[in-house]
Amino acid sequence: MTDARVTLAMAPADDVVALDLWDKGVPPDLPTGRIVQVEPRRWWLIDAAQHTPAIAAHIADRGALSPIGGGLIRATLTGPGWRALLNVSGWFDSENPVFGPGQIAATTIHHVPVWIAPISDTACEVYLPGSYAASLGDLWTRAIGVTEPPPAPRNRPGGS
Repeated sequence: MTDARVTLAMAPADDVVALDLWDKGVPPDLPTGRIVQVEPRRWWLIDAAQHTPAIAAHIADRGALSPIGGGLIRATLTGPGWRALLNVSGWFDSENPVFGPGQIAATTIHHVPVWIAPISDTACEVYLPGSYAASLGDLWTRAIGVTEPPPAPRNRPGGS
């Protein structure tokens, strides 16, 4: 169990859009929530689904947008112990204070591919395949001493 208090919430991540740029530039200022670079020429636009038409017009022929959140779940870990919790069955040094908001790390936890995105000193979002939400939810709730995991979120009808 972790010593510091952590709460866990899970929800579909259907608002995540991937932006691939074909040139070596950086994304222009976009009408979206957060932008995190996940690969050399790929960014995730978080809270961007409703802005996709405006973003597509803005980037024009510089790249492409792809909604990717339909199969992902967003687990939000809140509390001072989120970094220690991610070390349970994980192989990533989440304790490094340099790893902070605006960054994202791809790793595995409990044999599951995840993307960890800190949103503050006391919270992070973990993006994971929906098919593993129950498994990781169970692992984390046992580690924080909660007897019942949160209900596994379900994707909405229509593929999102």
